[in-house]
Amino acid sequence: MHPDKENTEVLYGNDNIIKKTLETFSWIERTLEDCINHTELAMHVTTPMIWDGLNELKERGVKLRLVTEITVDNISYAKKMMEIAEVRHLRGVRSSFGIADGIEYLDHAISEQDQLSHAIISNVKAIVDAKKYLFETLWNIASPAEQATREIEEGIEPTKTEIIQDTKVSISRASDIIKSAKEQVLVSWATSKTFVIGMNAGINKIYSDAIRNGATVKLLVPYGDRIEIRVKDLKMLVPEIDIKIADMSLQTKITILIVDRKEVMTWELRDDNIENPYEAGGLATYSNNKSIASSYATIFETFWKQTELYEQSKNFNKMQNDFINIAAHELRTPIQPILGLSQILQSKIKNDHNSNSTEYQELLDTIVRNAKRLRQLTEDILDVTRIDNQSLQLKKELLSVNEVILSVLSDYGIISNSNSNKRIIKKVHDENKIKINFSSKDDIFVMADRSRLYQVFANLLNNAIKFTTEGIIDIIVLIHRNKQAIVIVRDTGVGIDPEILPRLFSKFATKSETSGTGLGLYISKGIVEAHGGRMWADNNKDDQKGATFYFSLPLNQL
Repeated sequence: MHPDKENTEVLYGNDNIIKKTLETFSWIERTLEDCINHTELAMHVTTPMIWDGLNELKERGVKLRLVTEITVDNISYAKKMMEIAEVRHLRGVRSSFGIADGIEYLDHAISEQDQLSHAIISNVKAIVDAKKYLFETLWNIASPAEQATREIEEGIEPTKTEIIQDTKVSISRASDIIKSAKEQVLVSWATSKTFVIGMNAGINKIYSDAIRNGATVKLLVPYGDRIEIRVKDLKMLVPEIDIKIADMSLQTKITILIVDRKEVMTWELRDDNIENPYEAGGLATYSNNKSIASSYATIFETFWKQTELYEQSKNFNKMQNDFINIAAHELRTPIQPILGLSQILQSKIKNDHNSNSTEYQELLDTIVRNAKRLRQLTEDILDVTRIDNQSLQLKKELLSVNEVILSVLSDYGIISNSNSNKRIIKKVHDENKIKINFSSKDDIFVMADRSRLYQVFANLLNNAIKFTTEGIIDIIVLIHRNKQAIVIVRDTGVGIDPEILPRLFSKFATKSETSGTGLGLYISKGIVEAHGGRMWADNNKDDQKGATFYFSLPLNQL
């Protein structure tokens, strides 16, 4: 039976140690966990008393686990041990100890004569727990023995995975494997600054060595400040290198190197503001596991193709925007004389008492109406391209938000100019039987482009009127506590279609083939955001019909 009293003792001599080992075997009920130096594995199999004792444990249902290094010299003994125990391979393991039922451990050493020279045995809980933790750590990082034995038998270089804490060692290892590349070097840099640090450290010379050996070199560098210039510099030094500037979304904290789809290294980025590469980098890992390296290579190629598609998409979008811009300007040119001449004809026909004048007037009204629609479409298209290209020009001035809103209401015929100085307005819009309420307690001033702010509010008001056949439209201007002016347009109309709501402010967000292009809200949102504000909307709550649109603008800080 296992002694209850905690005790630690030192044993000397091969026979005494084996005797004590067999005594321990006699009371084990659940588990025996061993870590064995690769030179001792043979002794466990070839010493009859120990081998028989291990087999007896297996027959009693004791779970046997073993960690060792499997080599060409001990592979036959490892395969024998695999018949009775679960075995894992760990390169470089040199400790020799065993833990019985998690309550006792035996730590021993072997002499030059392949005899056990001395051992420490203990059932002190703190000591046993520490050894059990060590075993579990080694077990978790070890690989299956079947894989190691297969690689040895097939002449495959054993796979290994290392954690390298010394940055100088990891950078030196990376240089060596890049220089040894025969086919391909793939590098995904963590950040643009990390790439610059590598350039300053002379990484181009190592890439040149790999290319001279016949390997291709591909680099993925996230976008960053002046990165195009640094990439151009590297291309001048190493013309054969293939570099793509990836979107900033691919920026990470890890730099990845894959060589010949056989070896892979990763570096943790500690701080890319430090120019010294040995201080900027952190923990590194190395693996020559082909499956791991190939998986990393596949991920790299996916990002490479994604970057290619992104570049093609940018070029296509530029061509598309250029075409639309040119087409819109070309459309604008003939529209102006069409409108101008049509309006001249209208005025002349009004003064003409010819019997056909009414018919001519109707035809001209149609021409003018459609010319105006075409002019509005061209202006919308030009605004969209300006917003997409971030080239929207704003002529900011200090202005009253209330004044702009009142001017829109006046132009819509909702109020007369004589009423334009009122702060609270209640007016019925005769066409749709809509009551329009405007309220603002204070004069609110912002720095904004008058015509653009007019455009935004007019679009919201026009939408509210168009989708409210009967009811109320509330227009409210207030100051939010975050020093923003908020304009609210709330209607009691049909509300926003749930299918449209998620993409309400996107281009062409409309379900109707006759009620517009779906560009108005996209343009309005772009204008507001260009002013440093934001725009949002939602359907009214609590079973109330209609929708509410909001937009904010920063207050002028006087």
